[in-house]
Amino acid sequence: MYRRNLKHSCVKNLFKFACLKMDSAMTVKSGLEFDTCFHFEYSPDVISFAAQREEFYYGFLGKELSYAPGFLWLIG
Repeated sequence: MYRRNLKHSCVKNLFKFACLKMDSAMTVKSGLEFDTCFHFEYSPDVISFAAQREEFYYGFLGKELSYAPGFLWLIG
């Protein structure tokens, strides 16, 4: 598991979301993830959330593949 560092490129559209709940700016990879940030920000059930930072490796059919979940959130 390692933390991803998203950077701008010619082929990716990155979005920045100014998050008051977490007191930080989050970089996400799509418009859908940007819209999801609004739902997490204004939902009273969500205590905290983080956007796409941890990437996991797993084995499948003899290959080592990676997966990065879109968000990690804590519901209270």
